[in-house]
Amino acid sequence: MKTTEVSKDLIGRRCECIFTGMMVTGVIEDTEENEYSVNVKVRFDHPHQWGDDFYTEDWAWGRKSDEFGTLHHLRLLEDKPDFQTMVVVFGEPISQIDRSVFEDADTWGVSSLQGWVNSYESVRFVAINKHTAVITGEYNFEQVKVWLEKYVPVKSLKIS
Repeated sequence: MKTTEVSKDLIGRRCECIFTGMMVTGVIEDTEENEYSVNVKVRFDHPHQWGDDFYTEDWAWGRKSDEFGTLHHLRLLEDKPDFQTMVVVFGEPISQIDRSVFEDADTWGVSSLQGWVNSYESVRFVAINKHTAVITGEYNFEQVKVWLEKYVPVKSLKIS
């Protein structure tokens, strides 16, 4: 991908990027741009080990002047027919939802919104700021959407 092709519209798209010399897949969760470079944050589908550490995300970057960097290895993947992405803007901070809805962890079996969503097989929750999260999944996706609309304040919800 070229630096001129990066925009916030990529958030939530599946991609393949290079990490420690191998191609890995994941979901784009953020982009940044400054005077010299463009960066794309990718949350991996599975943690990858490098040495003694496990990594769940990395930034693909490209220098604007000559396109040098790992960004030129990033390519968008066609979404699987059953794979969906939901961008949710909550009506209050996610941390407040964690405190108000999940104050009794015994009731829900988890202590956070992220923990609850991730407890569904094939569904993953990634907070991208205080009020916004990208939720991806293959199946069980509709149940998560229905639950969110019923139990938490949702300002907007966009499925792609």
